[in-house]
Amino acid sequence: MNPLVGREHILSTLGSHLDATLQGSGSCVIVDGPFGIGKTHLLKATAMEAVERGLTVVAGRTSITDQPIPIHLLINFLRHVHAGEGDFDDLMGPDRNPFWLMDRVGELVESASRRHPLMVVLDDAQRVDDVSALALRGLVRSLASSPVLWLLARRPVATQSLAQHVVDWLIDHAAVQLHLGTLDHESVAELCTSFVGAKPDATVLSWAARCGGNPWLMENVFSALIKAGQMIITDGTASVVAERLPEGVVAAVHRLLGEMSPAVRRLLVDGGRIGHTFTVEQAAAAIGEPTFDLPSAVDEAVQMGLMRRDGMELTFTHQVVGEALAHNGFRAWEPAVTAPPPVAVAGPAAARGVPAAPVVTSPAAPARASVCGCEETAARAIASLERGFDEASRTLARALRLLAGAGRGAEACRLADVALRRGIEATAEAQLVHELGQGLRDTDSHGMAAELLARTLARQDVCELDRAKLNRVLADTAKRVAEVPVQGLAGSGPRIAAGATTTATAPWRGEPASRRHCDTCERPLWTWLVRALVAADHGEEAAAVLAAVKDVSPASLWYGHRAELLVAAGRLDEARAEAETALRLADRSAPEDSVPARLVLARVSMHDGDLATASDQLRMTERLMSDDATADKARLDWALARFHAASDRPAMMVQTLINIDGQVVPDQLLFTETPAAAASLIRQARQVGLGAEAELAAEFARRIARRNPTVQALAAAAEHAEGVLRNDAAALHRAAELYRLAGRPLAAGSALEDAARVEQSTRDKVRAVRLLESAMAVYAGCGARRDVDRVRQKLPGLDAHNVRRLAVERPKSGWESLTTAELRVVRAIVDGRTNREAASVLFLSPHTVDTHLRRVFSKLAINSRVELTKRFIAHEAFPPLMVAAHQPGSAG
Repeated sequence: MNPLVGREHILSTLGSHLDATLQGSGSCVIVDGPFGIGKTHLLKATAMEAVERGLTVVAGRTSITDQPIPIHLLINFLRHVHAGEGDFDDLMGPDRNPFWLMDRVGELVESASRRHPLMVVLDDAQRVDDVSALALRGLVRSLASSPVLWLLARRPVATQSLAQHVVDWLIDHAAVQLHLGTLDHESVAELCTSFVGAKPDATVLSWAARCGGNPWLMENVFSALIKAGQMIITDGTASVVAERLPEGVVAAVHRLLGEMSPAVRRLLVDGGRIGHTFTVEQAAAAIGEPTFDLPSAVDEAVQMGLMRRDGMELTFTHQVVGEALAHNGFRAWEPAVTAPPPVAVAGPAAARGVPAAPVVTSPAAPARASVCGCEETAARAIASLERGFDEASRTLARALRLLAGAGRGAEACRLADVALRRGIEATAEAQLVHELGQGLRDTDSHGMAAELLARTLARQDVCELDRAKLNRVLADTAKRVAEVPVQGLAGSGPRIAAGATTTATAPWRGEPASRRHCDTCERPLWTWLVRALVAADHGEEAAAVLAAVKDVSPASLWYGHRAELLVAAGRLDEARAEAETALRLADRSAPEDSVPARLVLARVSMHDGDLATASDQLRMTERLMSDDATADKARLDWALARFHAASDRPAMMVQTLINIDGQVVPDQLLFTETPAAAASLIRQARQVGLGAEAELAAEFARRIARRNPTVQALAAAAEHAEGVLRNDAAALHRAAELYRLAGRPLAAGSALEDAARVEQSTRDKVRAVRLLESAMAVYAGCGARRDVDRVRQKLPGLDAHNVRRLAVERPKSGWESLTTAELRVVRAIVDGRTNREAASVLFLSPHTVDTHLRRVFSKLAINSRVELTKRFIAHEAFPPLMVAAHQPGSAG
């Protein structure tokens, strides 16, 4: 397949820019165009060509997180070209002054590019965060005379984000714009030949026309037709023997809509039910919400190339998109959960000569109405992964494997049950079952593993390779269990029989019945999915799940889990704000729903040195948790242990979690969700001579890492534990780097601090000082003030009188005093949003936005939004962005 058909002129233009860069000139090229038009393929092909010509290439793709991608790309480049010449960890702090950082990185890149011409490739540039957008604009300008080629791709979106303003400014002043449009008829025919491997006849070209010349749609349509056996090749000519849309295209369009804003999704889904062409009035009637901003949704859909507008009429640009949305199989955006199909398994393994496995049956469950909405909400959460992420099935499989391997097999199986009942492809199901089955076997849950495997093997469309693999695993499982009880897949209680009645518990005050979880669920299923995703290094996916379930979840519980996600990312100030919001909303849900938020407040308070607040929150948490509550027990035990450590009680800290004499063994979930826990236990145990407990903690970390080989945070945890136990500096350095890659800054700081202790013991004080500086910068970036103070106190003991002082605290006033969270709120307010609108787009509470805004006004000594806007535009930090630049080629 050649995805660059019809792009010869653009490739030639990019080739001339590569030549100019090799000759010492800098430039910026921005490729734009609607979805699926081939921007990513073009960037990849150009990057490969650049490598062949001798350029150094650094490439990345932005995400919905707040990572300053352009800066990180360049810092990683510098780390590579200056290997061993400097410590670049202190440049990576999330709260570094962006303008100082831009200048410093610009100087280093300019020097490096003189020796090695450089190309920086950034896909989806429209999604960079505000700080990155500012850095991008400044770096393109400052490196204009250096041999650096910037190649950016963006999709047109209607939002007035700073990233869009920056890209528009670059196009106007410093960049060449290359627009990728719809392919012409000759290119479409050539691309059809490339896709199907034969000359297309009129039927194939007709399907291509229904795709509107969009390469991504053509690839998905033809792949689905081939998979369905509806593409026939005779005498070198390809024909399609179907008129109806293949099922695979419906799923592809559903994933595509996951990348759109909620307003555009609503417009497309409701409009698709009307027809291929509909009027604005018909769309408004179908949506039926007076507050829905239909004009903005229409503008955005048109700008993105999804729809055409002719007066008051709207038409789908691509016929297959409209057909998919009108298809009976298209899932509603909030998918309903259907009953599982009957499963009776007796022979697939034996028929292929595989040793007989236990016969496992899952009784057919009649269609049932959910009592609590727990599984419906879980289905919505899983759907959000499928819509927004290309590797959703793999991500879900690994997260559930991790959850099962941490001793939560019942919850993992219930989530798998929800995913399977929604209907997924056989290959994806085989992958899910294989991964989850491994996690179940790791914890000796062989019965559930066998039933899971047998259920999937009953599918007739499982390919032979997957079937053979699953049969081998089932046969191995059969050796370890003599009998598998007949039960529901999740093993969490009987299914509701036909005609049975149930009584839903009364909702908590302020919450509708649909928002409560059921009696059998200590916590809603979506909470376990979020926890598993975070533990498996999938913070972005966890954030998407939280966004998907926000309006159908208990408010206090939702904000508590949002706060936990922020703590894992090292954003302690934001985590505190979200946890405080959870407690303000606690009277709207069950009292125990506030437990996650209280544990976050306890942890953040300990990082802040406020042990009194931590103690209060821990006491309240203990009162709220019943003896049989297990969902948060590991987290509470860990918080109590940390409190003992902070209170200089190392023996009590260790024996709260591990006590060999008292037969106290920690919950495996602790080491899964808190990677640095094992190293902390070992550190404290060594202080009081508890060697056996230290060895056991290290073994836990190693075992969990082996069970989850793809999770970087757990690999880091094993290295960290081993490094502390054996005083192994190399292991600690590896741990710090793995933590950094996994997005765990607080754990990285801890590993750096431990590495400094080991280096000091070997009398390498210079290296120890450098490591402590890096650790202190990481802690400062996270807002962990107590940790900063602890590290600072160690520096004088190393005779570090020449160590440069780090700006561990922000200025008290002025623009540079604003935190990342405050800058995000400022951007939203400057864009003209109300506090409530800003809260919605930033996934914060209105109270949190109001709090941030009051702090901004205080720091800037202003008292109105008008003044804030003026300061944003005219502040001294922005002159590089406001100076009228010369047009390329103009006189100096």
